[in-house]
Amino acid sequence: MRTALMVATAAALLVSNGVWASGPDGVNIPAPGLVSMGVQQNATGFGNSPGGTQDSPGGSELDSLWGVISGGALHLGMAGNLEGNFNKLWIFIDSIPGGENTLDNMNTDGGFNEIQNLAGFTFDTGFAPDYAIRLEIGNGFDAIRLANLQANTNSTWVTGGGPGSLPIIRASAMDASGAVSGWNNANGLGVDGSSAAGALTATMGWEFDIPLSALGGGSGACVSAFITSGDGTFFSNQFLPSLPPGTGNLGGPPSSINLNQFPGDQFACAVPEPASLGLLALGLLAFVRRRS
Repeated sequence: MRTALMVATAAALLVSNGVWASGPDGVNIPAPGLVSMGVQQNATGFGNSPGGTQDSPGGSELDSLWGVISGGALHLGMAGNLEGNFNKLWIFIDSIPGGENTLDNMNTDGGFNEIQNLAGFTFDTGFAPDYAIRLEIGNGFDAIRLANLQANTNSTWVTGGGPGSLPIIRASAMDASGAVSGWNNANGLGVDGSSAAGALTATMGWEFDIPLSALGGGSGACVSAFITSGDGTFFSNQFLPSLPPGTGNLGGPPSSINLNQFPGDQFACAVPEPASLGLLALGLLAFVRRRS
C-alpha cells in the first residue's frame, strides 16, 4: 500500500512539475521533475559551513535528496556540502538482485580503498547495494568514483585540483559509462549545528545523471547516502533519508553500526517519470517488495 501510494503521488508531482530536462550542475536543487526521497531531520554533527567557497570550511551536511528514473537513467539531486578535509560522501545504490546488506572488506573504490574500512556496516533490511559513489575534496584534490560491490571493481568518474576545480558542471564520466555529474560545494544554507529546520532552504550540492546500464541494467534504483570521516571509520549523523530527529553522530567502528536499530528506513527508491509509469509501475512494485 505504501509503495502504491508513493508511485501515485510521484506521478502527480511529476505531471505538475514537468520532467527534468536540464543537465546536472549542482545548483537550483531540486530540478523540476525530481521527487523528494528524503529531508534532513538532524542538525549537523560534522560542523556547519558559512558557505560561499568551494572548500566548505567548517563543516559537512546533507540537506535533501531528490530523484527520478527517466530516459533509461537515474537522475539524482542532493543538497548539501562536503568539508575540504577529505571527509567522504558515500551514495550507495541498490539497483539489481544481489548486493551487500552488510558491507564486506573486498570492495574497492579506486582511491585509498577507504570503502574497505566500512566493512561490517549494516544497512536496513531490504536494502542491499550493488554500487557506491564516493566523493571527497581536500587540499588540491577532488574526486568522484564508482565502486561495483558485486564485481569488486571501480572506475573514476572525475578527478580535479580540489576547491579550485569546483564547481564541476556537467562533467563527463572518464569510464565511458555515460554518467554525468555536477557539484557545487558552496552551500551555506540548510541545517546548521543546532537545528535542521532550514533543511529545504539549501539548493546547492550534487546532481547526477547515471544510465541504468552503468548500474547493472536493472529498471529501478534505491539510494542511501551518508557522510563519514576521511578514513571511513567514523560516521556522522548526516544520512539521507534521515536518521530519526535527535540522533547524534553514529561514531564507529563501522562494524558496530546497524541501521535496523533506528526507526524508519535510511534508504528510498526513485520512481519513474509519468511516461514510464504505465510500463514500470508493476516492476517498481516488485522491485520494492523484493526489499521488504
